Amino acid sequence: MNQPVYWAVLTAAAVVGAGLRLAARRPLWPRRSRAVPRVGLAMSGVAVALLVFHCAAMFFADWVDAVPFAEAPADSVRALGLTSQVTYWVPALALVIALRRVWPPALGLLSVALVGVGFTMFVPHALSTHLAWLATAAVSVVLIGTALVSAERPRSRVAP
Repeated sequence: MNQPVYWAVLTAAAVVGAGLRLAARRPLWPRRSRAVPRVGLAMSGVAVALLVFHCAAMFFADWVDAVPFAEAPADSVRALGLTSQVTYWVPALALVIALRRVWPPALGLLSVALVGVGFTMFVPHALSTHLAWLATAAVSVVLIGTALVSAERPRSRVAP
């Protein structure tokens, strides 16, 4: 597998998805979209950032290690021990919990994809299998964020 092309396609999918969402200024599938509380949006953002760090530590070690103070946590991730498991499974679970209001089939796809990524990472599998699950999870996150998530509207305050 040509990994530079793989990573470029995943990055392009994320950029196109974000661009479409920003241009539309609303979920692209409004009939199926659900409001996610701001806390859930923040939690999903942090969870995705931690999952991206985990992935970057594995696949882009030289780049991650060049960031000040990132080498030690990245080494823990690369060791694939308990710390690596915790730093993968906790954000993955937090992401599913944060997005629990989205359309159930989409949330189910994301959940299965995240389990597939974790299983193929921590139980030896072919790299191509792991990358296939990773692509499924990444595209699921992009599609959910682009088409199915809307911000919860602030509650109006009624004057006494």
